[in-house]
Amino acid sequence: MEETTLKDLDSRFQKQVENARKATDKNPAYAVDILANIVRRSPGCLEARKYLRQSQQKAKKGGKNKGLGGFMSKVTSLPFAMTSSSKLKKDPEAVMEASEKMLSANPANSVAHKMLGAAAEALELKETAAFAYEELFKLDQANTESAKLLMAAYIEIGKCKEAIEVGDAAYHANPADDEVQGLIKKASVQQTMEKGRWEEDKSFRGKLKDEDEAQKLEQASRAKTGESGLRSMIVEAKKAVEAEPENLNFYRDIANNYRKLGEYDEALEWVGKARQLEAGRADANLERLVGTLNREKMQKAISAAEEALEANPENASAKDELEKLRAEEHTFRREQTENLVKRYPNEFSYRFELGELLFEDEEIDKAIENLQLALRSPKVRINSLILLGKSYLKKGFHDMAAEQLQAAKSEIPSMNEQKKDVLYRLGQAYEQQGDLDKAIFEYKALYGADISYRDVAQKIDDFYSKK
Repeated sequence: MEETTLKDLDSRFQKQVENARKATDKNPAYAVDILANIVRRSPGCLEARKYLRQSQQKAKKGGKNKGLGGFMSKVTSLPFAMTSSSKLKKDPEAVMEASEKMLSANPANSVAHKMLGAAAEALELKETAAFAYEELFKLDQANTESAKLLMAAYIEIGKCKEAIEVGDAAYHANPADDEVQGLIKKASVQQTMEKGRWEEDKSFRGKLKDEDEAQKLEQASRAKTGESGLRSMIVEAKKAVEAEPENLNFYRDIANNYRKLGEYDEALEWVGKARQLEAGRADANLERLVGTLNREKMQKAISAAEEALEANPENASAKDELEKLRAEEHTFRREQTENLVKRYPNEFSYRFELGELLFEDEEIDKAIENLQLALRSPKVRINSLILLGKSYLKKGFHDMAAEQLQAAKSEIPSMNEQKKDVLYRLGQAYEQQGDLDKAIFEYKALYGADISYRDVAQKIDDFYSKK
């Protein structure tokens, strides 16, 4: 599918878009209806989709979908998120349409933005994918996974400078993430080549240190995420290993490209070879990559089992298999994290991961012990404060929960989904203490930002009805 402009649309649709734009400020709900229909008919028209997003956000701020928005968000997003993988393969256009319905209910729905981006990628709508991931990234700029999606999309459309800017922030937040480093490198290479127009220059190869490096950079510039490109890069990296068997970077490249292909056994094999080298034995990032690859391998098996169950919901053996795979994945994550905590007791981000798993297993006291230590890591401090608050709520220690959540609230600068969750739980903590004045103060702040968030509208209505 090709991306189109407004000028490519039928003249009737062009007029409807113009009318919707004019109505956005005074009647955004009307604009949403008109633009949603046009985007459904012409999913490749990015300009119309951008106008639709503006109208959805205006409608949300105006509270036009009071009550309905929160309900629809809950009804549509959960089943869609559970079945999105199979739907994406079968009918990406339907996924885009369903995503927009979710965004009309709640423009801050991160699941919808992510699935819209994935569907656009499947349809080769690269600019649309970048737009979807931009909106996703705006919701939570501390989310490394969102940053990586946006970086990859920017590289695809030649916005390498923007990709590097996003990558720099993501790298400072999570310097151990090899994929972020790889994307920064890829964007830098592409940016350099585009600036100098080296591909058009007859002396291209002479500008590089040697012909081998020229070939690698040419290939890095051409190769995106297609299977043939990844396999070509693997072949080249294997040749490089033969020439420089002690260079860990080539082993990483091979493993990461096998990872992108979903061939986790091969990726693990090459990480294993890297860890046999003297430099590799002391590389904590490689050790962590082993765990990441094993988890992703398990998650791939879980996704396949979910699709099998979706195709045959009454299949008891499929249900058992899915439960077994999920249990194995959880056990593996916990064992791996416990081992990392033992080996690196002062790497406090591991303490957060373990605390999260202990919380899931309802071992609350042990979770609290690890989360208190995790507060020492700036990278996971806010998440640790939030989970500590939830842990204290579980134990009924409402005053202690409020302390942690209040601290988390003060450290989250913008009103994103994370802060909304904190405000709601902080209100709960005060409410369960019997301090209704403080509770309603937090609920009012949430109501002012997102009227459809959970049952906050009902809480505010109940409060004023009793006055």
